[in-house]
Amino acid sequence: MASLDDKWKAVDNFESVVVVDRERDVVRVTKELYDLHSNREQLRGVTSSCNYRLTIPFAPHHFGSGKTTFARTYLELVQRFGETFLSKFASDPLRRTFLEKLKRASLLYVDLRKLKPTRPIEEKRNLKWAVYYLLYRSACNQMGLPFMKPDEAYRHIPPYPSFLIPELRKTLGIPSDQYLLVAFDEIGVLDESLDEFHFKRTHDGRVRPYNDFFGIISQLCKEPDLFFIVVGKSKGLSIKNDVAFGLSRVILHFIPLSPLDASSIVEFLERSLLKTPTQEPVCNVLCSSSFSVNELADSLLECTGGVPGLLTRAVNMLLNYIVARNQPFISKEECLTCMNDYDFRRICAEPFVERILNLDEDRKSVFDLLLMMALYRIPFQVDDILSSESYLFDAVTEMGFYRYPIDENTFQILIPKVFVGIFKKDPSISSLEKILLGSLDVEPVDCFFYSKCRVFEGIVALRLVLMLSSKNRNELRELLCQLSPIWKQMKLPMSTISPIHYMKSVVSSRETRSESNKSRRTFANTEWNKIIRETLYLETVYIPLDATSHSPDIIFKLQSPVEPKVLTVGVACKGRWKSEGIGWSDIIDEAKKFLDPLYDQVLSSAMDYHHCMLIIVSTKLSLNVSNELGNQSRCYSSGMFIGNDSFKVPDNCELVILCERDMEMLIDKEILNGLERAFHVSHNPTFWDFGLDLLNRIRNSFLSWQ
Repeated sequence: MASLDDKWKAVDNFESVVVVDRERDVVRVTKELYDLHSNREQLRGVTSSCNYRLTIPFAPHHFGSGKTTFARTYLELVQRFGETFLSKFASDPLRRTFLEKLKRASLLYVDLRKLKPTRPIEEKRNLKWAVYYLLYRSACNQMGLPFMKPDEAYRHIPPYPSFLIPELRKTLGIPSDQYLLVAFDEIGVLDESLDEFHFKRTHDGRVRPYNDFFGIISQLCKEPDLFFIVVGKSKGLSIKNDVAFGLSRVILHFIPLSPLDASSIVEFLERSLLKTPTQEPVCNVLCSSSFSVNELADSLLECTGGVPGLLTRAVNMLLNYIVARNQPFISKEECLTCMNDYDFRRICAEPFVERILNLDEDRKSVFDLLLMMALYRIPFQVDDILSSESYLFDAVTEMGFYRYPIDENTFQILIPKVFVGIFKKDPSISSLEKILLGSLDVEPVDCFFYSKCRVFEGIVALRLVLMLSSKNRNELRELLCQLSPIWKQMKLPMSTISPIHYMKSVVSSRETRSESNKSRRTFANTEWNKIIRETLYLETVYIPLDATSHSPDIIFKLQSPVEPKVLTVGVACKGRWKSEGIGWSDIIDEAKKFLDPLYDQVLSSAMDYHHCMLIIVSTKLSLNVSNELGNQSRCYSSGMFIGNDSFKVPDNCELVILCERDMEMLIDKEILNGLERAFHVSHNPTFWDFGLDLLNRIRNSFLSWQ
């Protein structure tokens, strides 16, 4: 039997396809290179026009995002996409001529990790000479040629573009009119070079190494037929702003490098070949007749988030496992079981998560905020400020997370599931962070997208988890004990802090109803028994994945510690921001769709040990409801009537209506007002629309019950 280390060994088993799903990135970079080509005379001061600002393609991303692969293979992609995705770009004759020459360009790849202070002594701490010598040495290494030592090179290649570029072309064996693309990688090393070079200082005495570096490149860009791409792990937005408004005055244009989607992963699996004489496609090795490549792609997307480096590592580990046992996967469930194994995740994520596990306390202090943004799908704009010292764009990279571009200026935080187990093992994370991580891990979380009501439900659900598990005195728990004798008998606090689970519908036959001109999936009237028996586990809080008309918004199940009594609790979050609030008809509708079918299918045959409670949590109650409640929360027990005797509470059931004052124990008015403002601005509000104050208020409301 193989050991765990052998079972999940991340050896390189296959020849990865060059790259997939980079069409938009190639088009964007090609446009930027053409702008430099067509405006180079302005940089050289040959023309009187001066409206062009030098723009350089720049990819500041975390480890594994595909930035190095993109930089190395960009010219190959230009050749591949020349007649397809670049055809519109090349519809203009001048652009067509440029594109044809770009297809024949040469690439010089330069790893800035090899940038060191270089002799001669008088130039030892001169960054410009160090960059020039690294360019020369990289060209020699790329061609397998010997290179001059620094002293000799300095005499032969003085630090001026007119001497350097001809030497590079000579070394690379390309003519003077052939395009040369220089790809600088690992630009983040400049953060560690403050003591190695003499950098220029700003008027306030600060050192800006990136300004010096891009200032050097800006001078080289005046040379004809020369182009640059810069990539690396770095504080991208801080660098972009510093360079744009600093000494070098260069505009950096971000290359998004989106994570791969399911269809791109399918292409990746079909075109990548095993490292064997037969060169069998990877998908043929991993998939059986009962397990399709599409299912494998979905599994890998769920596990890795489509991050290219993680995807490649996960595929290698799966291949090692399958080749060793000589049998492909027979189902998606079997494949996911492997990828959900803690040791699989640990080994797969190891090279990627080191950054976050070694962060300082100041940066870790925003970990829960970023987790909230990932869970509630809150996008952010490229220039959103997290604090006076940090941009959100950069904080995501520093934390070791990924950015999924929604458009050119809007991003989503992506936390791959393989990271979650590693983070949860970190002894320094809080209870809140454990719940958020667990919630991100258990199910897809699309249910929060585009809806203030769903975010409202998510906040209430998380507060409920904290309320049910807190060992401290809790006003809401005490209130429910006063209102309901059944609640008082339940085992609280819960023994463990569970994440929020997103309950997939177990319905085989679905009903629909029209609501606000939308068709909503529903639980069939005969499905509650199956849901309660098979889906709901004790002390676990669920939000149904689909908006349904036959279920409340939140469901959980509790058990008595001394008697075999079970209480199934539904929470209906009525997000009514309108002035009239919710009336009795709304409350009765919620009660009928939950309490009635649950009684008919479950409680009527469960004797006295199974009970059910529906809690109404509303942003605003109507005047009629408030007056009847006397502005106090109330519990309606079995046999009681509500709404002018139009609904009778079934046996073993209770209906709890929280008054607005007590509702604020779950979510306060300022948060509700903030949600209303945010979603009033946009159907998909960003971090800016929410505002840091609102997100901090939500976070603090969680921490208060931790």
